[in-house]
Amino acid sequence: MNSKPLPTLQELAGQNLLRNEALAIIALESLPKLLLPQLFKQAYDGNHVKVLRTLVSSWPFPRLPLGAVKKRTPYLETQLQVVLEEIDKLLIREVHPREYKLQVLDLRSVGQHYLDVWPGSMDDWLPKATPVDPCCSKIVMTYPLKVAVDLHLKGRGQSRLFSYLVQWAERRKGLLQLYCNELQVWAPSHQNFRKLSQMVNLEYVETLGLHSSCSPAFLLNLAPYLRRMTNLRKLALSNIREENFISPEKRRRIVTRFTLQILKLESLQKLHLEAVCFLEGHMDQLLGSVKTSLDDLAVTHCNLSVSEWSHLPEFPCVSQLRQLNLGNVRLAGLSPEPLRVLLVKAGPTLVTLDLEDCQLEDSQLYAILPALSRCSHLTKFSFYGNQISMPAMKDLLYHTTSLIYLRLELYPVPQDSYDYHGIPHLQRMQQHCDELMKLLKTIREPGRVFFGTDRCDQCCNRYIYGKTIMCNCRRPY
Repeated sequence: MNSKPLPTLQELAGQNLLRNEALAIIALESLPKLLLPQLFKQAYDGNHVKVLRTLVSSWPFPRLPLGAVKKRTPYLETQLQVVLEEIDKLLIREVHPREYKLQVLDLRSVGQHYLDVWPGSMDDWLPKATPVDPCCSKIVMTYPLKVAVDLHLKGRGQSRLFSYLVQWAERRKGLLQLYCNELQVWAPSHQNFRKLSQMVNLEYVETLGLHSSCSPAFLLNLAPYLRRMTNLRKLALSNIREENFISPEKRRRIVTRFTLQILKLESLQKLHLEAVCFLEGHMDQLLGSVKTSLDDLAVTHCNLSVSEWSHLPEFPCVSQLRQLNLGNVRLAGLSPEPLRVLLVKAGPTLVTLDLEDCQLEDSQLYAILPALSRCSHLTKFSFYGNQISMPAMKDLLYHTTSLIYLRLELYPVPQDSYDYHGIPHLQRMQQHCDELMKLLKTIREPGRVFFGTDRCDQCCNRYIYGKTIMCNCRRPY
């Protein structure tokens, strides 16, 4: 059965109009302007080049959310080139028709809709536009045109879109300005940041991701660029390791200079650290340099020392967390007290808690249960991959009685469901999971609840009871 929704009357009218481009262009002069965003989308999707050019040349709205239209097609396809070329022609003209109001060309695909043609919350991060006198029959273009973009730069090469935008900005210097809201860089280097800083206003970057670097010395050269990101709200570091040996003295110097810049990020709200081997042993220094109250902290796939783990709840930045993710941080053998204190501190504000694959055991769970039961605003709790027995699982569910806002609950299959070789016993697992689900329904109204096994040692897949198929690596009973 085809679940594709039927087209609206407006969409059908647009399809009919676009069958004859010449008539469509004539009709544009009399069409209500509120119909133009839908027609623009249809002309773009249908590659009606002449109609696209006409629409862009007299665009009557302050915004053109081009990213929302092109997000399902490759960068720099014909339609995108047509739109950018038409805007480029308008940039070099001194006087424009009264209808033309374009101030922001938004190339971002996330959080955009093709009907977002008026200024709104999606533009709060941009500098304010200069108002235009509506009484003028002709207007002088308000420069520069703001081009908003999210940039994902991988390796030494640059995306075709970024290369085009850089050349465009150089060619029309003073007529348009690039504004980057989210910047994700793989294998970051001083060279790509230097080029980027010449073309983009770094002070408007709100999200920065640095990924896959085997030369952590780049953090030394990051300082002047990070200093300019005064509105940075989210910083994510992943897979930062050292391929060649770095002396302890140089490592300390790199970390110290990097954390000095973190100290100056007065708007930072989210910090994600994933597999940052280079920073292991220096987490105290890094988290201690964060002077804002974070609402989102993720420390995942990291090895924490006893000292780092003990000091984690002491930092002021963790006192008002809404999201806490410690996935794949092995906590077996470590004291549960830091986690208990952390839950007590963040309990009144915590909405999401991810303790997946932390290898927690029964004794550690019992230590944190009272604090966990007071996280009254929790909506998501991920607890897969912990070594919990059936009796302890029952106690865990009883302690969620007051967590009435839980909408997604991910629990481990009890250890009693495995044989001596660590292979799930299907019949036993079914009995345990059904019993736990029945118990939960007597305690409160559950949301979406899933029970998952430990990850397979060979393929790393996790079997979700009643939802997925057991991998071939594990022999079913």
